[in-house]
Amino acid sequence: MAQAGAYAVTLSNQCGNVSSSAAQLAIAPGLTISSAVTPANCTGASTGQIFITASGGTGPRQFQLNGQGSQVENIFSNLKAGTYQVSVKDVLGCTAQTTAQIKEPTPVVLTVKVVNAKCSGGSDGGVFVAATGGNAPYQFQINGGQLQTGESFFDLKDKTAYIVTAVDGTGCATSQTAVIGAPQAIDIKATIGSAKCTGSADGTINILSSGGTGSYQYQIGAGVFQAGTLFTGLAANTYEVTVKDGSGCLGKKSIAVPEPLPLKLTAAVTPVNCFGDNSGAITLTPSGGTGSVQYQLTSTKTPQKSNVFKALALGDYTVVGTDSNGCTALLPVTIGKSDPLKVQASIVPATCCVCPTGQVALTSGGGTGTGRQFQLIGRPFQASNQFAGLPPGTYRFRISDEVGCTDSVAVAVTDASSMSLSPGRIKDVPCTGGRDGEAAVQLTGGTKPFVFYWQTERKDTLKARTPTQTGLSEGTYTVSVLDSNRCTTTTTFVTVKALAPIPPKPVITQTSTSLSIVEVTGIQWYVTVDTSAGKPVPNATTSTLVPFQSGRYYVVVTQGGCASLPSNFVTFVLTASEPIGDLSVRVVPNPVTDRLRLEIEQTQRQAVQVQLIDQSGRAVRDYQIPAFTGKKQAEWPLTGISSGQYMLKAEAGDRRSVIRILVE
Repeated sequence: MAQAGAYAVTLSNQCGNVSSSAAQLAIAPGLTISSAVTPANCTGASTGQIFITASGGTGPRQFQLNGQGSQVENIFSNLKAGTYQVSVKDVLGCTAQTTAQIKEPTPVVLTVKVVNAKCSGGSDGGVFVAATGGNAPYQFQINGGQLQTGESFFDLKDKTAYIVTAVDGTGCATSQTAVIGAPQAIDIKATIGSAKCTGSADGTINILSSGGTGSYQYQIGAGVFQAGTLFTGLAANTYEVTVKDGSGCLGKKSIAVPEPLPLKLTAAVTPVNCFGDNSGAITLTPSGGTGSVQYQLTSTKTPQKSNVFKALALGDYTVVGTDSNGCTALLPVTIGKSDPLKVQASIVPATCCVCPTGQVALTSGGGTGTGRQFQLIGRPFQASNQFAGLPPGTYRFRISDEVGCTDSVAVAVTDASSMSLSPGRIKDVPCTGGRDGEAAVQLTGGTKPFVFYWQTERKDTLKARTPTQTGLSEGTYTVSVLDSNRCTTTTTFVTVKALAPIPPKPVITQTSTSLSIVEVTGIQWYVTVDTSAGKPVPNATTSTLVPFQSGRYYVVVTQGGCASLPSNFVTFVLTASEPIGDLSVRVVPNPVTDRLRLEIEQTQRQAVQVQLIDQSGRAVRDYQIPAFTGKKQAEWPLTGISSGQYMLKAEAGDRRSVIRILVE
């Protein structure tokens, strides 16, 4: 190791420069350590401390305890009793070590003595305590209560655990559990003798005790204590029994002395009935009391075991009942006379004429008792008043009461679905010979499905088996019905009438310009073109028709809503130029576009009126041509005229010409 003194030091750098100088070397003083110890205040407590004192060394120091992590503080706290190794280290890594011992006081020892309670459940127990070790003086507490210097605790309850704690002068503590004991509780059992009759005072209580200390004395209610265990002459009640032992400890128990339910009698009375003046009876039923019961009428001298008295007449009776303890009960009974037994029947009809679904329920009035037996005569008696499975018919039933009196009744079971058929809605034939009549019948009762039979006056049967028929001609129909059970009903008659005759077939008379029939009401002309169906001619309802187009024409007459047969067909051809006498009209061209051009020729001087008529028969244009002779041309615009077929009619006095034109 170098010694302190002066030395020459040479320095060089990487560039080759060299310099030298003189330096002074100093040696630091040596590192030393010492410790001071604070002992733990209680046995097992972590309250010890070690204080370290260090000197010498270089720079700041760090301290270790038992070789664990370093710290800059020189104090170690929260240490238990024991020997510890402490060390110090400076910045140069120089170290110094030493040992330090932490001591603790001797442990506090607690001694506990328990004084038991005198009686079970008492609060006169106690605990005596003493302490050694630790650091005097000592204080004591019980169950965490206030500390005291006294060494005893009193007025403690038995069968209770108490925690007793001793605390020394430095606050060190130790605890023990003290349990207060007591003698065994007095246990009371009893043998109970019931009172013999309701309200009698002959019950008993005999007491058997255990537990406690020494000999016993016994008390019932607020009476005096006695050495005997038996109490007699007790009425039914609940009594408080007290047992006292040799230490004066008490045991109590509530004991009930019972009594039997009071003997009671109830009577079922059989009144005098259909079997004679001495047919009454009394049947008794006991309740309460003790054991078997004997019965006696106050009008007789001898009791009997049987609970039935027979052959009694009308009148008032008193029955005495006596049980096996001699307890008695009285019951007044009146025997009357029953009304005659009368049977009544309620009926549920059968569901069809052959269905075994009818029912009869029997009820009765009068008679004796509530029990009844019921009979459909010819069968055995039964308990049920219901009789089912009966088809429609007349039956005889019998009823019997409890003593055998009877009554009977005849009952007719009907058919609930008996059918009734009547005419319903009828729609007569509008016209003679028509087949558009309708008729219906109304049916009540029966069981679906139904089959309806409609027969004509010629005895023919209609194919449809339904309640409503259509397509009927006039006549009277006979209707009957059969239901699913093959039940039937009487027939009914339905008449369909014709409301009006059909008009005769009209006959058309044709001229060169018109068609006509005999003047009648209800006329309608029809026209058919090519093979199309006939269409009504608009406004053609008079006897005369001037055709406005070529085609096949016919007429139908309708009167009273009845239409005739169509007339014979008449073919009418309408040309573009068609002379009518000495008046002819020609349209050039036809079809017409925007203007109507006519060429008219006549041999008589006369004015001509021209009308353009649409298919509904309405005049849409009227033109006047002044009187002339020979040929004349006329022209008019067709503004506002729609496209379609029109009829052009020219009239000069009684002369007329009609042609068909087409406006495009």
